[in-house]
Amino acid sequence: MTAESFLDGIRLVAEVAHVAEQADHHPDIDIRWRTVTFRLSTHSAGGVTEKDLALARQINELIG
Repeated sequence: MTAESFLDGIRLVAEVAHVAEQADHHPDIDIRWRTVTFRLSTHSAGGVTEKDLALARQINELIG
C-alpha cells in the first residue's frame, strides 16, 4: 500500500505490529519511503494458513 507520507506508513507498521504481536503471528514487512508491503506466510507450514488470512483481514481493516 502507498501511504500519504512516510510517517503515515510507519504509523501503520506500528499498528500492524501491535495486532501481529497479539496474534503471535508476524508478517514480513518492507518499507520503501511511502510504500509498505506486508507478506504473510507461515514458515513452519511452508505456505499460507488460516493465521495468515486472519492477519491479512486485520491489516486490511487498519488500512481502511
